[in-house]
Amino acid sequence: MLLIHDLNVKDSKKITPLLPPNSKILSKEINNIKGCVGCFNCWFKTPGRCIIDDSYTEMPKYILEGGTFVIITEIKYGCYTSYVKNVIDRSLGILLPFFQTVNGELHHTPRYDKPLKFIVIGYSEDVTADEEETFKELIHCNAVNLCIPDHKVYVIKCISEAKTILENL
Repeated sequence: MLLIHDLNVKDSKKITPLLPPNSKILSKEINNIKGCVGCFNCWFKTPGRCIIDDSYTEMPKYILEGGTFVIITEIKYGCYTSYVKNVIDRSLGILLPFFQTVNGELHHTPRYDKPLKFIVIGYSEDVTADEEETFKELIHCNAVNLCIPDHKVYVIKCISEAKTILENL
C-alpha cells in the first residue's frame, strides 16, 4: 500500500500502525517535494520516472508496487490540499502521452497494465454539501485520468474516523 497524507505528526502516528506491513508512506511532514515543472520528461526522456530529484521521483513505481493507492487529505473548497495536488501532478508518469476515448472523453492511456485500487479519505469538520459533492467528483475524475477504475472516496468530519476505513481495507 502507498499512503499519501497531509496529516500532522500527531495524527500520522495514530494512522501508521493501521497500515499493512511494508506500506510506503509519503507525507509533507517527512518528505520534501518540489512542484511539477510540466516538462513531460516522465513521458519521453525518463519514461515513468520524474527528472526532479526528491522523494517523489519514483511516484509511478510507488503506486504500482503498493497496489493500493491511499490518500488522506483535508478538504479545501472541495479539493485536495496543495501538497496532495502536487503529488497527483508528480504521478503523471504512470500514463503514456497517447490518448484513448473513455465515456466520450479524451484521456491518456495507461503506461502499465496492473490493476490498482485508489482510495481517498477527505476530512473536514465543516465541509458543505457542495464541497463534498465537488470533492467526490474530483476524485472520480482523477481516477478516470489515472486509469484506475477501482476507486472509493470517503468524506469524514474527524480524522479519527479514518481508523475504521483503514482497518477495513
